[in-house]
Amino acid sequence: METSQWEPREVIAFMLAPLVVPVVTGLYIGRELDSTGIFGLLIVLIATVAGYVGTLVIGLPLYVLLRKHNATAFLFAPVSGAVIGAVTMWLVWSVGDLDRLRDFWGFGALIGAAVGTVLWLIARPDLQRERRLEVLAR
Repeated sequence: METSQWEPREVIAFMLAPLVVPVVTGLYIGRELDSTGIFGLLIVLIATVAGYVGTLVIGLPLYVLLRKHNATAFLFAPVSGAVIGAVTMWLVWSVGDLDRLRDFWGFGALIGAAVGTVLWLIARPDLQRERRLEVLAR
């Protein structure tokens, strides 16, 4: 996919959607830990990096692949996001220890599904497909 083929809303989606990760993480640790301090800030910073890395390294190629095959239905977004979120969280916090994957599945999948949903709602690849078909029909 060439750069010129990117809709502005897709670029905005990939810039904003990963911010769900540090926001949700910050809200969670702020509620669960009495005093977050520097430890909480460090976790939020790691969550920010992990959110962007997961979205750009795994999510972006998957998005391009799904869009190429016209798999743009809403359901793909939270499901893909859940898997990407769980895998990314597992890689970040347990450095690939396969036995710990189930420990991170719930929280990572929930946040990932939220990122995928936000990304889809901003990018709306389903509408872009309809616009491309209209242009081809002319």
